[in-house]
Amino acid sequence: MRRVLHSDLAAAWVLVAAVGVALMWANGPWASTYATTWLQPAHGGGGAFDSLTTVRDWVNGGLMAVFFLVVGLEIGRERRHGDLADARTAVVPVAGALGGMAGAGLVYVAVTHGGPGASGWGIPMATDIAFALGALALLGRRVPSGLRLLLLTLAVADDIGSVVVLAVFYSARTRPVVLLGAMAVIAALVVLRRTTRASTGTVLVGGVVLWVLLAAGGVEPALAGVVTGLLVPGRSAPGAADPAERLERQIAPWSAFVVLPLFALANAGITFHTGLLSAPGAAEVFWGVGLARVVGKLAGITLACLVVVRSGLGRLPDGVRWSHVAGGAAVAGIGFTVPLLIAELAFVHQPHLVAAAELGLFAGSALAFVIGAVILLRASGGGEAVGPGPAGGDDGPRIPW
Repeated sequence: MRRVLHSDLAAAWVLVAAVGVALMWANGPWASTYATTWLQPAHGGGGAFDSLTTVRDWVNGGLMAVFFLVVGLEIGRERRHGDLADARTAVVPVAGALGGMAGAGLVYVAVTHGGPGASGWGIPMATDIAFALGALALLGRRVPSGLRLLLLTLAVADDIGSVVVLAVFYSARTRPVVLLGAMAVIAALVVLRRTTRASTGTVLVGGVVLWVLLAAGGVEPALAGVVTGLLVPGRSAPGAADPAERLERQIAPWSAFVVLPLFALANAGITFHTGLLSAPGAAEVFWGVGLARVVGKLAGITLACLVVVRSGLGRLPDGVRWSHVAGGAAVAGIGFTVPLLIAELAFVHQPHLVAAAELGLFAGSALAFVIGAVILLRASGGGEAVGPGPAGGDDGPRIPW
């Protein structure tokens, strides 16, 4: 049981099962109960939490903070004594995230330019970390560990960038004064960690305060988990116990087998019906979102990473070839939650365009997974790694696809 609870593959199959249940539930005989369950009003905390009004909101903004905490702990571990300890390796996924967001937005604008759905350019930008990592886990050992780390860091940067887009261009609910308070909490935690070796409990309490402030400030509160995970203290001396790794082992099974299945159940239940694309602008939104998820993400991420590596500013993690980068870039096209939120804000009075965006997200995400899996399976069959550049590592100009 211990091996199962710490198995990425087992967690991935549970996530797939949850997606299947959500789709059957939303389109089967009990379809009406899907919406009534997850859109059930669940207000709490008065006006400070007016962005958390349904059961689904609390799953996405509350429970998912546990998942993001695990993500932050994993990134923090790699920053201390892993691939991300090298700044040149860490810069590649950040550049990839920016390239993927730009690529997705440009493809969407090219398809919908001047149409009723033109304002939805931010919809296809975000990647769902949970689904993307689950897709990699399904491929098992065919995927090098360095690619999982690259995609994990890329998806976090992507999520933060997409939330910024959401807050600046699509939301009137942000409260700058409250968000300044959130920044002050982060600064205080950083100072405590560097000067007094703050305990794990202190950082977790600060993370809860940060979650409250982000929720009240109108920004995705689950991101507080990433910040908290990054600030949990690691091993203080060689041979000493590592508080961060101990916390990660304790909560990772809860994240994988409780939080993520609930997240999938609450968000993957997209409803299909005839005539969905017949409304004005619906077809353009569908094709714009779908192509942006597949073409925009794949091209944008791969080209951005290529530019950074070829310029000498970055290097790929050990064992990762360019074919792996392309496969991971395709998998990064999987996304539902933040894109759906942006769609609802972009098309407030146009429910037919929201429905078309949902269908485009589902179709694009499914195709992105298939393309990514094919590329990664072909890459696992062999191939020459990128030759070492002047400083060693994967910096050379050759790109074996």
